[in-house]
Amino acid sequence: MNLPKPFLETLSSKIGIKEVIAFKEQLEKSVPVSVRFNPQKGYQKTTTNSVPWCPLGQYLEERPSFTLDPSFHAGKYYVQEASSMFLWHILESLPVNKNQIKILDLCAAPGGKSTLISAWLNGKGLLCANEVIKNRAYTLKYNISKEGHHNVVVTHNDPKDFTILDQFFDVILVDAPCSGEGMFRKDPASMSEWSVDNVGLCCSRQKRILADVIPALKNNGYLIYSTCTYNDDENIKNIEWVKENYNLQSIRIPINPEWNIIEEHQSDVFGYQFYPHKIQGEGFFLSVVQKDNASTSALKLKYDHKTLKKTENIHKSLITPWIDIDEQVTLIDKNQTIHAIPENMQHDVYILHHYLRIINCGVDVGSLNKTILIPNHGLALAIQKNPNIPAIHLGKNDALKYLKKELELVDSDQKSWNLVCYNGLGIGWLKNLGNRINNYLPSEYRILMKID
Repeated sequence: MNLPKPFLETLSSKIGIKEVIAFKEQLEKSVPVSVRFNPQKGYQKTTTNSVPWCPLGQYLEERPSFTLDPSFHAGKYYVQEASSMFLWHILESLPVNKNQIKILDLCAAPGGKSTLISAWLNGKGLLCANEVIKNRAYTLKYNISKEGHHNVVVTHNDPKDFTILDQFFDVILVDAPCSGEGMFRKDPASMSEWSVDNVGLCCSRQKRILADVIPALKNNGYLIYSTCTYNDDENIKNIEWVKENYNLQSIRIPINPEWNIIEEHQSDVFGYQFYPHKIQGEGFFLSVVQKDNASTSALKLKYDHKTLKKTENIHKSLITPWIDIDEQVTLIDKNQTIHAIPENMQHDVYILHHYLRIINCGVDVGSLNKTILIPNHGLALAIQKNPNIPAIHLGKNDALKYLKKELELVDSDQKSWNLVCYNGLGIGWLKNLGNRINNYLPSEYRILMKID
């Protein structure tokens, strides 16, 4: 692997030539494969090959074809790089109340860290997962829907749009766009894009993103900053900058020495660096700072409940066959789509709806068409759906045919709408017409690979 010479020089000055030799040797080896299981979709914890800092993480001996596993499409697990699962340990280490917490994942696509936060919250609090690039935002929406929780809002906004949300979030994660040094093994093309100038550009952009979002952090709230790089300019020096300019305090996180995570410490700032020759994973950096308890009170934020309204009682009989509405509230948007969210999250959703572009709100139950409700794909993946919905259970081959939209018939007398299940987990909807079926899997989620 021909690593850029200036990169090696910078890394050598940081960790020494002997460590760089071990680092280079490790990058010639295969990339570790790891997944994080969904605790709400049948996960059984194992004691072998587990990711040390995340109880839901597990290493695999080889990389299977995830696309050809219906359980992957059902959201039973998420394919996530092990180092980034360290976020779980960070969240566990912070003295926060899950029941009332509001978390923002600012640069969230494709959704690895957002789905981890969603699993950690387990239906409590509120998560706002944001992505500025439109097509990536819809990828994020899909991955969030597979997790199945109803307390997540997906937005498509620029970081500067969050500035006005004065002291709204208790925790903000900025997984900042970076030069990608930690991805050299996983994505060799990233080496050709790396340069000293690009590191400088990334550093400036990271500062701008941090400056845009800090006003949205509550007093005493926590900012979690991460990158997949090794250099100090994008990592600990950025934390020094934000600490000095925005009255934040660095938080030291307890870590197990056996994990071989390197704790960095400069100018009363702490950071946690992952090196592939030290741990079973890729390059990663993370640091936590806390906002000072300033005396200024938060601005009173506006809210919008006119274009995202609570459903009327006349809709209840249409909704209850599809989703359990206990301790939930259902909202209807201008397109007549029904959304189910936790009842205690309603006012916060109205605030976000006023200031941001929401592309997914809780569980998208379905769309009203006069006196019927047409179920949304997100409902098939949701944890809170009505357990009495008629379901058709498919074996692996037929489930893959369904996911390729090539299944023509099902062996069932249950007509009309049916939840399509694989190993007890929903993967979509179909209408059984007896002599044929209508497949309601969205075309953008269809498997294109050949089934062997």
